[in-house]
Amino acid sequence: MLKLFFWLLLIGNGVLFAMQRGYLGSATPERHEPQRLALQLQPQTLRILPANSEKLLAPAKTAADDANKNADAAKSNAAPPVAVDAKPVPAPALAVAPTVAAVVPPKAEVKLLACTEIGNFNSVELRRFDAQLAVLSLPLKPTLRSVLEAGSYMVFIPSQDGHDGADRKVAELRRLGIQDFYVMPESQANPSLRWAISLGVFKTEEAAKAYIGQLIPKGVRSARILARNVSTNKQAYQWRNIDPASKTALDALVEKFPAQEQRACGT
Repeated sequence: MLKLFFWLLLIGNGVLFAMQRGYLGSATPERHEPQRLALQLQPQTLRILPANSEKLLAPAKTAADDANKNADAAKSNAAPPVAVDAKPVPAPALAVAPTVAAVVPPKAEVKLLACTEIGNFNSVELRRFDAQLAVLSLPLKPTLRSVLEAGSYMVFIPSQDGHDGADRKVAELRRLGIQDFYVMPESQANPSLRWAISLGVFKTEEAAKAYIGQLIPKGVRSARILARNVSTNKQAYQWRNIDPASKTALDALVEKFPAQEQRACGT
């Protein structure tokens, strides 16, 4: 029994050895190197391509082109549509914007103020104003003038036909009930006041205007107001042809001097 087992084992090993050596042939091809490499056909033509290579996409494009050709062929075999007589619709003309030459706007003209005046300064206020005026550095320098302030205001009737005219006006005033008046003599220094009739002298212009308001209802309509100026040591600044920007700067400066006024020249 042992001998039989020995011989069977020996025969089996011999058959297995012969199969491994290929003496009896192989049912499956060898998949290990170098036998598998020896079975390759033209390995030099093998190329590794990226996923987005045109060579990989070419077959898909060819299939799509073939499908499109087949669809076109099917349409051409179908019955032709009935032609409808229609006038061609002209394409809308493109609107061309007219060429507009570039127009350079004229430079805005700066409006200059004829003349402005600030005053009346005494010596102390004038030094303060000069110091702050220098800080502004205005392009236009002012001129300094002495100021004549009104010492009083006279209500009067202008001269009419000399002495005879004054006599007739005096008689008229008395008929109207006005007794307070004074006839200016021919020796008056101001020629325009010779034989004029003074109706009163007032400290302020407002008081003189108020008195004229009382005379008008009584029938006196020719009365006028005359400012009687007196010379003072006060001074005022004048700017001629000043630009708006400088005028704005001066307005802000005058606000720091509430006792002073800003006015047009000659007023």
